[in-house]
Amino acid sequence: MDKFKSKLIFKKYIVDEINFNYNEKFIDKPVKIDFDIDKEIVYISEKEMQVRLIVYLFNNTPKEYPYKMKVAIRGFFEIENNDENINFEPNAIAILYPYIRSIVSTYTSSANVMPLILPVINVNKMLQDKEKEN
Repeated sequence: MDKFKSKLIFKKYIVDEINFNYNEKFIDKPVKIDFDIDKEIVYISEKEMQVRLIVYLFNNTPKEYPYKMKVAIRGFFEIENNDENINFEPNAIAILYPYIRSIVSTYTSSANVMPLILPVINVNKMLQDKEKEN
């Protein structure tokens, strides 16, 4: 099994921020999911990396949606033996995205609003496309 062991070790994550603003003027109707995602990556050393993933929900046109929400989490990663100079950033982002999905689902369900399950996406492709647009 050692030959299949990843050189990227996910240590833990923490929730940096949850901001939820309910829209009292929203008229109950089906809405299209409107979300955006950002990343911040910091190398503490050659062997330590922190990845912050931020998701914005219904941020562009908040008056037409039931709420506006921002969720930010930070993942702590360790890199072992990167003698091949592998870019582990996409893997770290892919590891964190399901945690964001879970937090959004749990929070919206507990807030007694329409529960929201973010779609399964290629989050790295979404971030790449966003970078190309900017």
